[in-house]
Amino acid sequence: MKIYRFAPTAMSLALAACASSPPPPAEAPPATPPAASPPTAAATPAPAAAPASPPAAAPQAAKAEPVGEQAIETWDKSHAEAARELGQWVKTHAEAARVFFEWDAKHPDRAHEFVTWSIQHKGDNIDVFVLSHRGWEYFDKIAEHHRPAANAFMAWSRRHPEAAEALMNHPHGLAWAGEHLYAADSHMERSHK
Repeated sequence: MKIYRFAPTAMSLALAACASSPPPPAEAPPATPPAASPPTAAATPAPAAAPASPPAAAPQAAKAEPVGEQAIETWDKSHAEAARELGQWVKTHAEAARVFFEWDAKHPDRAHEFVTWSIQHKGDNIDVFVLSHRGWEYFDKIAEHHRPAANAFMAWSRRHPEAAEALMNHPHGLAWAGEHLYAADSHMERSHK
């Protein structure tokens, strides 16, 4: 067998270099001006380039929330009016509040989604939520047996969106509030039955 050797060419050197190093990062093609077209009576403008995405909103430094356990322990002081109203909701709907607290303890992600959805869908009631979240069996029962309480809780979330989100940003935040802030109120109705 005969082996032939060729002198390296510029092309073979370039191919060898490409095989041993990664390609350069992709760059956007340079903007080229549109080709001049003959003037017409109804000239159509060239399509505008897509606008750049807006810069991310700067975090609000005015209401810095503590983080972790400290934040949940001071939630009622940081959101005093919302905490008072939630306490009134617990007194008015003690059995439903207990069920909500248990639900948050078992399904914190769903409870948080419920609060966020309530805030974002101001005109919708509990029926709309249930229809758009089929298969949430435990919550279906809450909606069926505690409809006035669920609608009242949604209204509270909408009146106090920052406080509601701050509470729900803690896993089991609502359950924590039920255990630490409203325990006596949420057990009243059950103890009188």
